Amino acid sequence: MKILLIEDDTHKATHISDHLHGNLSGDISIRTVRSYQSGLQAIMTEPWDIVLLDMSLPNYDISPTEDGYRFDAFAGRNILFEIKRKNVVCRVIVITQYDTLGEGQDRLTLGELRNQLKEMFPDSYKGAVYYSSSETNWKDALVALIGQA
Repeated sequence: MKILLIEDDTHKATHISDHLHGNLSGDISIRTVRSYQSGLQAIMTEPWDIVLLDMSLPNYDISPTEDGYRFDAFAGRNILFEIKRKNVVCRVIVITQYDTLGEGQDRLTLGELRNQLKEMFPDSYKGAVYYSSSETNWKDALVALIGQA
């Protein structure tokens, strides 16, 4: 299974990747990218069995010489827009560590976001998982969603 993990938090990405390697059967390949731009490029240039998508991402990869330019609370939703706009066939599972995203009028609870993504992207969006490094229930939820996707 070829999995693209779009996640800017190194600890979270390692935790997810380690869990999947230990709990999914068969040949698993996971590539991790760390920003909106690198994620979008990977989706547009290669086929993926599953895309695991963080919702809040920097525009560009953060490095010693690059600050990522701007952090977008809904970068993952923007990636889903591009998937739909360019008719890319892929299955996407959102993994976020925020139970509320955005600010002001753009603020959404995770439940509201799930409903919005399900309505807007019925062909590619397969579900969302609330990640917490101090809890373990996300692990079973993620494996179950991958099995259903």
